[in-house]
Amino acid sequence: MQVAIIFHSSTGNVAALAGTAKDHLEALGHSVTVDALPELDDAEVTAQAHARALDHLASAEAVLWGTPGRYGSMSGPLKHFIDQTLPLHQQGVLADKFMATFASTASNHGGQESTILAFNNIFYHWGAIIVPAGAAGEAQQKPLNGNPYGVSSVSGAQQASVPEENHEAMRYLAERLVTIAAGRAR
Repeated sequence: MQVAIIFHSSTGNVAALAGTAKDHLEALGHSVTVDALPELDDAEVTAQAHARALDHLASAEAVLWGTPGRYGSMSGPLKHFIDQTLPLHQQGVLADKFMATFASTASNHGGQESTILAFNNIFYHWGAIIVPAGAAGEAQQKPLNGNPYGVSSVSGAQQASVPEENHEAMRYLAERLVTIAAGRAR
């Protein structure tokens, strides 16, 4: 399956989770593209990165989105990229794609859930199929920081890196995304 991982990371924590997802999905035999969206300070670099990510988004069957939380929502660079997807949306390219989200914030109660839910509002408009981490059955045993919407990590000032339990949760969500997407393709 073709999977796109599209994210913005300002301190490296979201990038670390994206790397975990990429490695796990490739180990499972999936084709993965990874797009780290840049800061918005260089228009040419941003335009080139967006063009690549839009191509990957258009061709993917499943997409993992990652962002640092910003006041309960996604980061500016990621929102700027989302705004560039209008032509794909108007062509119906984003409808029926499987999507899941992960976020990292600097503190407990830093808006992880509302950040992921902000993504879902966009996915509803696109007609995408949202794959949550869930909170039933086996998912109850996974370390998801109490978040059934996606994977979230508290990995800011109090911690130097993403806790291993969050990498485990990222592997779980990535595998859940492709398993559900593959079930639909049958």
